[in-house]
Amino acid sequence: MNVEERDHQTAIGWIEGEIEQMIRSLGKPNASAAATSAITLAFLLRAIDNDEHRLYRARIDEIYAAYNESIKQGAAA
Repeated sequence: MNVEERDHQTAIGWIEGEIEQMIRSLGKPNASAAATSAITLAFLLRAIDNDEHRLYRARIDEIYAAYNESIKQGAAA
C-alpha cells in the first residue's frame, strides 16, 4: 500500500468513526460538527476525492432527514 492509499484509508476510518459518533449524538447541539470537519479536512488534504466528499455530505443529510422524520412521527403519535 502506498502513502496515498494509506492516507485514504486513514481518512475513511476517521470519517466513519466521526459519523458513528454523530449518530450517537443526534439531537444534541452541533452533533455533526466533527464529522463535517473530518470530511472537509480530508477533502482539503486530498485524502478523499470530490465524489467521496459529496457522498459523505449526502450521507450526513440522509441521517438527519431520517432523524427528523422519526421526530415528526414520534410527535404525531
